[in-house]
Amino acid sequence: MAFAQISTKKDEMKYKQRLELLDAHCHADMLSDEELDTAMARGVTALVVNGVDTASNMSVLGLNNRTGIFPALGIHPENAAKINKEEIEYNINLIKANSKSVKAIGEIGLDYAFAKDENEKNKQKELFKRFVELAIELDKPVSVHSREAIDDVLDILENTGIKKAHIHFFEGNAKQAKRVESLGFMVSIPPMHSAKRMDAITALPIANIMAETDSPTAGMHIYDIDKSVMLIAKAKGMDFESCAVAIADNTKRFFNISVHNLIRRI
Repeated sequence: MAFAQISTKKDEMKYKQRLELLDAHCHADMLSDEELDTAMARGVTALVVNGVDTASNMSVLGLNNRTGIFPALGIHPENAAKINKEEIEYNINLIKANSKSVKAIGEIGLDYAFAKDENEKNKQKELFKRFVELAIELDKPVSVHSREAIDDVLDILENTGIKKAHIHFFEGNAKQAKRVESLGFMVSIPPMHSAKRMDAITALPIANIMAETDSPTAGMHIYDIDKSVMLIAKAKGMDFESCAVAIADNTKRFFNISVHNLIRRI
């Protein structure tokens, strides 16, 4: 439950658990300690923090000692054209060496806005497949980028047979959302309204939805995660608290994470 009253006796303080707000995809390694502390103080319970290259993967691992931080490591598709095999293997070995703390493989995927030609698209696909195979080997979910490439992303995921995948910053239409559902995958929704995105959220069961900010790369703050929940709640016809509870449960289950919910006086 999001809220649980501990005591109702007149001579005792009343407590309730804090509503859980989990960010399923962000880049908190790019933020200062002060910014992270502010986000947590404003109600963010946990962050899944994604690496995109060698340097950021190392930075994400460096955050692992902070409460509520859960690492996801990968290589972003924009790096596919320039990364060499040695660096790919280095990151794969880094993930394997830290597999107990790494909660997902990501950020990985396809981004055709960065591909100049078919050769570069193929390099992205090869890199993507390599890291999906790693996720299957390690029994980890994947956090997937899919700009201008969602159908190819879903084709690759389906063909590999991976069971746990989520399409972050979902920009697909309602039909593509239903395909995500049919594959048993998840989407995560940023705090950015569009009619297309609202139609996609409406088409999906709440069980297939998480919330994210992609902070700070999308110009959002981590504490804007409540705005993501509001968008989802509006599209699903739910109240904010019920929606937040469902999304938190989805996120914890998908990433296999445990959040020690704080209590406060009321």
